[in-house]
Amino acid sequence: MITNAQSDTNVHEIADGIYRINTPVALPDGQQFSFNQCLVVDDAPLLFHSGPRQLFGPVREAIAAVMPVERLRYVGLSHVEADECGSLNLLLAAAPGRCRCAARWRRWSR
Repeated sequence: MITNAQSDTNVHEIADGIYRINTPVALPDGQQFSFNQCLVVDDAPLLFHSGPRQLFGPVREAIAAVMPVERLRYVGLSHVEADECGSLNLLLAAAPGRCRCAARWRRWSR
């Protein structure tokens, strides 16, 4: 289901209670790229990757199409870069007092 016609952001249930939020983006050279988040809806909903700051509105709308954004309990990150966590502060503010960041960083060395 398209949740934002301007950005073509869409959300699809890929398994019971697990949703993929997808925003296609045209790159300057004409190629296509997609930003994706994973929303797990259960007793303590989790969003994996917040997405870049400029996509906060469309991602928030996609979450709201599935559940109230205020229910969001956790945001998980695989690493810290603007495309994964650029809108993290905005998401934390959207669910004040409830949402926590569940990030884990590891240094791999040999």
